[in-house]
Amino acid sequence: MTSDGGAMTRLFALDVGKTGCRAVLVEGGARVATGRWAGAGGIADRDGVVRALAAIAGATDGWPTPDAVGAGLAGLASAPQRATDLADGLRARFGPALRVLLTSDMTTWHAGALGGGPGVVLAVGTGSVALGVDGDGSHARVDGWGHLLGDDGSGHAIGRAGLAAALRAHDGRPGGSPALLTLLRARFGDPDGLPARVHGSDNPAREIAAFARDVLGAASGGNPVAGTIVARAATALADTAAAARDRLPGADPAGGTRVACGGGLLDAGAVLTGPLDTALAARGLTRTRPLGDALDGARLLLEDPTVPHHALLVPVAGSLR
Repeated sequence: MTSDGGAMTRLFALDVGKTGCRAVLVEGGARVATGRWAGAGGIADRDGVVRALAAIAGATDGWPTPDAVGAGLAGLASAPQRATDLADGLRARFGPALRVLLTSDMTTWHAGALGGGPGVVLAVGTGSVALGVDGDGSHARVDGWGHLLGDDGSGHAIGRAGLAAALRAHDGRPGGSPALLTLLRARFGDPDGLPARVHGSDNPAREIAAFARDVLGAASGGNPVAGTIVARAATALADTAAAARDRLPGADPAGGTRVACGGGLLDAGAVLTGPLDTALAARGLTRTRPLGDALDGARLLLEDPTVPHHALLVPVAGSLR
């Protein structure tokens, strides 16, 4: 790919998350610079945009000026009005002629995970969300509503259910799990202090989701209460993925749609992926390993104007379409 003047185009791909951010500069198809820095909590407000732009400037100090920037940004789907501020800031940093492509980090992850092809991606961490994209750019986002309204099957959901079972045992109510209560004490200390710890945390959802690892470990060891919690989570995640497929025009429930699954929770292994695979198969879905990540997807969107994900770009003046 070359610029209008015939010089080799430099492409700057960004993956801007809430907790971690990455950047890569590509020239002639090769990476010539990479960067990584801590996230700034998203871009939902103007201060978030300012923080993100400042972090990008600091992390890319001394880099040659790119011709085009493609970025997947956490929070942009719910705050598309911030796209213009971001584009203006990037052009102030890299020059007014800069071509800018902006979309959500879920879109770039989908593009990277499925190599620019159609299908469903399912992200499972503290929260949970699925995105389905058809070959013509039709798309459907399912869940990702946050821990108070959704995120079914997520780390928060598993941790919350495990803590509830532990606290029932502590209270002497039916349905409790003494084994999970022991794990609660090992991680958090006295159960009576748990509310203050959770509600006083900077991120209560993440604090609760930390207990998901204990629940998954207990399920792997044969604890029936933990096993039931994990099985329900797997079913919920499969339902989310199936809904993302079914909301696409021309969806075929028996068509073997690919589902690329990612997120830290899946690192637990077969205790979760086993029931998830079973639940997906029952819905005509097949789990696949991601081919790449969100940074690969941002680069792909810059390099290939034919991928369907271009329909998911957030419009800004001068964006690469």
